Amino acid sequence: MQSGQKTKIKSTMKSKLHLQSLAAIFFLIVSLGTAPAQKGPGSPPAVDPNTGLPLPQTRTLPAMDPVTGLPQPQPTPWKDPNWKDPDIVLPNVSFSEGLPISEVVRYLRRQFEGSFDILLPVNNDYDYNTTDIKLELKNVTASEVFYAMNLVFENDRTPLRWELMMNGHRPTAVLRIVPALLPSVPAPPPAPEPTRTVYFVGDLMGTEKSAGMTMDQIVKTVSEVWRMTYGEPGETIQFHKDAQLLIIKGTPDQIKFVEATLQAMRKKVELEQSQQKAAESRPKTEEPKSGGSSGNGAK
Repeated sequence: MQSGQKTKIKSTMKSKLHLQSLAAIFFLIVSLGTAPAQKGPGSPPAVDPNTGLPLPQTRTLPAMDPVTGLPQPQPTPWKDPNWKDPDIVLPNVSFSEGLPISEVVRYLRRQFEGSFDILLPVNNDYDYNTTDIKLELKNVTASEVFYAMNLVFENDRTPLRWELMMNGHRPTAVLRIVPALLPSVPAPPPAPEPTRTVYFVGDLMGTEKSAGMTMDQIVKTVSEVWRMTYGEPGETIQFHKDAQLLIIKGTPDQIKFVEATLQAMRKKVELEQSQQKAAESRPKTEEPKSGGSSGNGAK
């Protein structure tokens, strides 16, 4: 074989080997880029082989409560490692009928002879004593009783949890309120906007002789009744004497109150007018004329 052909064959073989090497390196890089990064503590973040930038770190989201849609509270250590149960085992714990927590606390203090302290919450957001404890336990220690109550709370979605901790050298059981489990309180409705209402009061007006009221008397009466219920009226009550109009600015309840007041005033005027008409229609009796009798004439 000629030397030129040998050189050409060697060159072709080198090119194939070079291409195979590049293909192997490319395959290795792609495999590393697609494989999930396994990192130990303190290891550098994985790098995207295409961009050379660190891959975004994944973060585990908290579990969501399907009922409330809120994140579930993260579990916390409920029992201090230094807590030691008293050397007392209760052979039978029976709250089959349900017992308020305050009564359960008295029972535990008595049964365990005051071996630990019990602290109850002072919180107006939740009245813990409305929760009844129902348990049936056999041969249990103090911590097992508290743990059983926590299981009942969790099962019933009660926003209470017992924690066993050390207050210095003294074992202490603390009843805590879990804010994340408290029932949501709906926001109060917005206060109604005051409106302005106009009333015609000409039917109430008249003279004292005709059993009616003057405009000043109408305004004075409405203002005094308003003051007894809502305080000083201020600019709430206005009037137009010539048009015989009464203008009230207030909430729907206040407007209804004024309407009821005007209705009562109309009934009063109607009653007085009917009494006056009845008195005018009553026949008048003639009074006897004074003077001497006409029986005997003068002689």
